[in-house]
Amino acid sequence: MVQDLNKLISKILPEITDFRRDLHAHPELGYEEVRTAGKVLEFLKDAKGLEIRQGVAKTGLVITLGKDKAGPCVALRADMDALPMDEFSGVEWSSTVPGKMHACGHDGHTAMLAGAVRVLSEIEDELAGPVKFIFQPAEEGGAGGLRMCQEGALKNPDAAAIFGLHNNLTDYSIKAGSIAYCPGPAMAGTGTFEIEVIGKGGHAAYPHNCIDPLYIGACMVEQLQGVVSRIIDPVKAAVVSVTQFNAGSALNIIAERAKLAGTFRALDMDILEQLRTSIEDRVQGVAQAHGAEVKIKYETGYPVLVNSEIGEKTFRSILEETGDLKNLHQVSPVMGGEDFAFFAGEIPGFFYYLPACPVNQESIPMCHHPAFDFNDELLPLGIRLHVETARRFASNWKQ
Repeated sequence: MVQDLNKLISKILPEITDFRRDLHAHPELGYEEVRTAGKVLEFLKDAKGLEIRQGVAKTGLVITLGKDKAGPCVALRADMDALPMDEFSGVEWSSTVPGKMHACGHDGHTAMLAGAVRVLSEIEDELAGPVKFIFQPAEEGGAGGLRMCQEGALKNPDAAAIFGLHNNLTDYSIKAGSIAYCPGPAMAGTGTFEIEVIGKGGHAAYPHNCIDPLYIGACMVEQLQGVVSRIIDPVKAAVVSVTQFNAGSALNIIAERAKLAGTFRALDMDILEQLRTSIEDRVQGVAQAHGAEVKIKYETGYPVLVNSEIGEKTFRSILEETGDLKNLHQVSPVMGGEDFAFFAGEIPGFFYYLPACPVNQESIPMCHHPAFDFNDELLPLGIRLHVETARRFASNWKQ
């Protein structure tokens, strides 16, 4: 018998809300999520039929329900880590840990997926195939998704597709209660750069005797602004941002060295590589023109998050059956990075958003803002979408 999901969710919603707020008050950074993972296991202690694998990617969890079912396996993912920043939200459940806060809603993501595990464990007989619940560490720059893939999170049983969600949306005209997604390339591939300019220091009264790394660095900043506007095809999305510039120790001294750092992003991996080589060419050219030495360090971040066509079709067909398709909005890509991209690079993936702005508000603090807090009104919708995806996946999957 098909059970009433809203009734099952409402039954545990107060507990889920308390659970979410407890996670918010006790944030942990990437690969430190020992307490968080423990709280998830505590929350699920009475759930039946679960196979639990701990310590995946150090602090992650992979939980499987219905492992021996014959149908295709679907994976559902949530991230668990917080950000290294102080909180100024003013809510009762604010961070109790200085320098750490859940500023991106991962506490809510974890709570929604844990709630879905609880509900699905009560209706396992309605599942045609296995469900893998992936509680991932270190989304905020730590590439926890990559490590989980490398450590077999999608294997045994092998997941046919993976679905994930994120709270909040930059378009505040789409209100809470809606669902949003971007087809194809949805979030940017990312990289970072660090540039050290090595000149010749000296007294500020005699600049002609120096090779001024601060001035040269300023020229580099100017030149880097032209990478996107004059090298990249204008119909392609790309970003180069210099976000740090450090030099000098006194007002009357020209420093020996200056350091710059920043990020580059694109919605196409070939464009991302073009950005990297263009940054290097321009920086080397400026340094050479001024007689300075330069050292450049790059780090590859996350790949482009591409929503698969089959994942989109499957999700839309599920929403059509549940009556939610009327609430689905298509939105533009964003230049933020998201390491769900690693999972979506292994198997067909689909990543969507739950807009968080209440209908009676024009805006709310955006993710990574010190006043941010997850909107608990999203909890029942997120849980229900996870559950409906799991129990309807096999009949809608047409790979």
